[in-house]
Amino acid sequence: MPPILATAILATAGLALGALSAPARATTIDYSLNDYVGSGRPSLPAPYGTVALTSSGSNVDVTLTLASGVGLVTTGAGLSLTWDLTDDPTITVSGQPSGFLFVTNVSASGSGSWDYGLKCSVSTCGHGGSSPYTTPLSFTIDNVTLADFTTNSKGHYFSSDVCIGVTSSDTCGGGITGVITGGPATVTPPPSPSSAPEPASSAGLMVLALGLLGATRFLGHARR
Repeated sequence: MPPILATAILATAGLALGALSAPARATTIDYSLNDYVGSGRPSLPAPYGTVALTSSGSNVDVTLTLASGVGLVTTGAGLSLTWDLTDDPTITVSGQPSGFLFVTNVSASGSGSWDYGLKCSVSTCGHGGSSPYTTPLSFTIDNVTLADFTTNSKGHYFSSDVCIGVTSSDTCGGGITGVITGGPATVTPPPSPSSAPEPASSAGLMVLALGLLGATRFLGHARR
């Protein structure tokens, strides 16, 4: 191969490597659960939790993180997390912790009806407010996008059945139970996208790096 051709190949490989090194960015949108529906007045200030939606290829990763002193319960007023999607498609949910069951066509007291939800077992979230679940709840919804999430008929994006006022002994002792919700006004702008390359980009970088190394060695031999 003539040196000039090898140089051209080397330059092209370098440009491609630079293009692939720009990370495939994942977008995350946070929703704040600011509203309480139930009897009594919460002893803690809002927000009572956040729901983070992160695009992951053709899927969306969901994480519910509750504020300190707030935990998921099974009072019958709602579910651990409920949501709606445009056109009510058939979906698959995976990756949720043991004790959480995916269900459809549910109702949460005060927050309305919902197309989808995760229901917590009594063994995981206790009966009533006896043993609130305070660990973040994460799972994946397959074949949906961030734009598919929409409000229910009452204008809420999400709802959760919780205890507000979880004690140090992990009970709802002096706290109150009810449903917390997030509506359109509580959507925050996406933060700076993640800088971590997605798997496809990483594989492409490896292939181009090997090709670039080979071209460099060939060019070195050609110049001798």
